[in-house]
Amino acid sequence: MLSQPQKIRVMFSKTGSLKFISHLDLNRTVKSAFLRSRLPIWYTMGFNPHPKTVFSLPLSVGTASLSEFMDFRVTEEITGEQICKRLNEVFPEGLRALEAYTPTTKFHDIGWADYEVRMEIADPSDMVDPVKQALSGEIVIDKTTKIGTRTIDIAPLTRVDDVFVEDGELILRLHLSATTDNYVNPKYIIDFLTSKLGIPGEKDDYTVCRTAVYHADGETIFR
Repeated sequence: MLSQPQKIRVMFSKTGSLKFISHLDLNRTVKSAFLRSRLPIWYTMGFNPHPKTVFSLPLSVGTASLSEFMDFRVTEEITGEQICKRLNEVFPEGLRALEAYTPTTKFHDIGWADYEVRMEIADPSDMVDPVKQALSGEIVIDKTTKIGTRTIDIAPLTRVDDVFVEDGELILRLHLSATTDNYVNPKYIIDFLTSKLGIPGEKDDYTVCRTAVYHADGETIFR
């Protein structure tokens, strides 16, 4: 038994049908897995003891991810390998613990994230250059927040790493701001291309996957 609960960070992926569950449902799924995992999870005190679990960046329903993070605490010494093994034994298909360790960073250190957008469109090869051109200048979108809607240019918060065709789909590799004040949802890019080029932007027309998360310098991988 540890003298003080130890913070643990788990990097995990959320794919397949699990990409359609909400943040609230993800939290419930994880807490249910904790109960069945036999991990020495630390619980809060009081009338309603529960694991204190904190997740990193928001993830839109329908978006997959290979780079999600959650923090919780344990009451006994246990290796990262053991934590991942026990979680993966009870996680549903589509949720997988990739790595577990003692964190030295905080979630507000996150500054950028990579995404892969795959779009099903007619004649995708014909759209590579127009998409590159459209995303090379201003990217003006209407961003809705709790205080209202405002028109902003997200080009300074966006880097287009690649646009190409693979397996008959148009692929966009995007590097987007992920700070609290300047979070860029990849759906903004899709909506912009829909308005600019007429590219289909319904949910069935594309898939999005978060592939990596970075510190504020945009180069150092967050962990």
